Amino acid sequence: MRNKLLVLGLFVSALAFGQTDSSVANHVWAKVGYKTKLSKQVSLTASGQYRAKYSDQDHDQWLTNFDFKKELSKKWDLGLELRHYFIFDNQGGNQGTFQRFRTQINAQRHIQLPLGELHFRYAVQQRWIISGSGSNKFVARLRGEYDLPIKNFKWDPTFQAELLNGSFTESDQSLRLGIGTSNKIGGIKLQFGYFYQRDLYTTNLYRNVLQMGVRF
Repeated sequence: MRNKLLVLGLFVSALAFGQTDSSVANHVWAKVGYKTKLSKQVSLTASGQYRAKYSDQDHDQWLTNFDFKKELSKKWDLGLELRHYFIFDNQGGNQGTFQRFRTQINAQRHIQLPLGELHFRYAVQQRWIISGSGSNKFVARLRGEYDLPIKNFKWDPTFQAELLNGSFTESDQSLRLGIGTSNKIGGIKLQFGYFYQRDLYTTNLYRNVLQMGVRF
């Protein structure tokens, strides 16, 4: 089982990043963070993430995140996320470093199963343009995750599906499908993952994203 999952992950990554079609946007996201407890039920995770693109559809980005989480019970969490973007645009006539700011409010439901655990996250977010082109944007998100425990294996996989709906319109919807894993080594949490994102109403555009992270 473990070997099959590792082979599947390598195959999917190689297949995804081997595509050179102009409608494909390939990314690598690298993240470093620090989590601390503010109280018994409230935690704060501060992180920075660099998003490197390997296609002409997007731009490199640096994200700074402050993620507050309150544990209401074993079944429910509430979250508030504050995010600042630096976007490095080196294409076209209007080049430079531009900025965005985003807030997100989310609620997460945890369901224990006989084998594994389900998580459902409901989120709404608002993005504002600080500088550069673009427009302010509201997005509603619904994400489902399944944690699969594997006996005598520390890198248990998590399978994920998420629907993103911009401004509640059918013309601005996208779907993410992904797999990831994490493990604590010496008190440091290591994370790796991949997701595929398809714009549901722009049939010729999709993204492949490899993710890696370290959290202290």
